This record gives sequence, structure tokens and C-alpha cells, in this order.
Amino acid sequence: MAKLRILCLELGDIETNTYLVWNEETRECILIDPSDGAEEIVSAIDKEKLTPKAIWLTHGHVDHFGSVNELKRKYGLLTYMMKEEEEVAISIRYNLSTTFGDPRVVEGDMFFVDGQMMPVLGTSMKAMLTPGHTPGGGCYYFPEEKMVFTGDTLFRGSIGRSDFPGGDMETLIRSIRDKLMCLDDDTMVLPGHGPSTTIGHERAYNYFLNEAVDLETI
Repeated sequence: MAKLRILCLELGDIETNTYLVWNEETRECILIDPSDGAEEIVSAIDKEKLTPKAIWLTHGHVDHFGSVNELKRKYGLLTYMMKEEEEVAISIRYNLSTTFGDPRVVEGDMFFVDGQMMPVLGTSMKAMLTPGHTPGGGCYYFPEEKMVFTGDTLFRGSIGRSDFPGGDMETLIRSIRDKLMCLDDDTMVLPGHGPSTTIGHERAYNYFLNEAVDLETI
């Protein structure tokens, strides 16, 4: 099993979690949801002597891609996302950039499909389509390491908002129940905002995932 390390940087106006994930031996790394703050990301890359290989977006909201275009130019990287999220990322309405007063877009170069297994960093990752926060939101699961990057799908004690364009509460909860709650309890959850958690903790304590909760009442 490859030994992976993770660095989380809280960046941007709403403290979005930007993750650097790297193989400790090769120093190759993946950037997940690089928010505004390219200088801080570059500084961390230089400090750890990393070689960026790709950018992955969990979804197309602007707080998750603020540094993408700058990092693509600097390192010659490709940006990956779920195919269903392409229209969100390239729409200033759907990606919420007009809401923040800075209309901009990001284009995907490569696209994951639901259930795709991808070799990366000496291990493997499973891409999972988890719509609801956005139509094509995705989670990236590393089965050997038992960790999953959930973007704004699942948080510690909460779930993503569904009141943005393209969101749907019922779809979001079903995505979490069908795709994430089947993972082992000790799987680490690395969300797009806030602290990490585990699947077991959310299964036991997350109000929105309680089987007694009626989807029509929330």
C-alpha cells in the first residue's frame, strides 16, 4: 500500500478545504478543490517538495475552483471532474461566481464516470457521482486507505446545501445513503468545509441521515 499524506488548507472567503494529497515516496501529488489562495498552495507545494500531477474538483462552485486556472498555467495540469458537473462549472450562474461578485468559469479537461476506478499515487481511487448539492457533484474514495473526499456532499454533523441552482435535498440525501453510508464505519470523511469525520460517526449522529427522518419534512 502506498503511503499517502494529506495537507488541508482552509482558503478563500468561506474557508474552503483545499487538499494536497501525495505519495510520500514519489512526492507526486493531487490537488483537490483548490480555492482562492494560489500563493499559499504554491508555497505548500514548494515546502513539501511536491510534483503536482492533476487537479480534481468535487463540484463546480467557485469557492472550490478559485485557483484552478492559475495553477493549471503554472504546472501544466489537467482538471478532472464528474462529467455531469461540466455545465455547472462553465456557467457563472450555476457556479455561483456572480453571487461573489467575480464572474468566472473553469473548464474540465478530463471527466470521471460514476464507479470509475483510477490508479493514482501508487494506489487507486473510485469516483462516485453524488448529486444533490449540484447535479454532478462527486466524491473520491480511496478504498485501500479508507478515506473519501466528499466536497459539499457530506459534512461533520451536516450535509450540503440544496437551495442553490441545480440542488435537490431528496437527491442529496439519497446520494449519501446509497454511495457513502455503505462504506466502512472507520472510513475517514474529508469534506469541503469544516473538520474531518468518519462514516461511522455520521451514520450514528448525523440528523439528516437518520432513517427516521422523513425526506418530505426537511
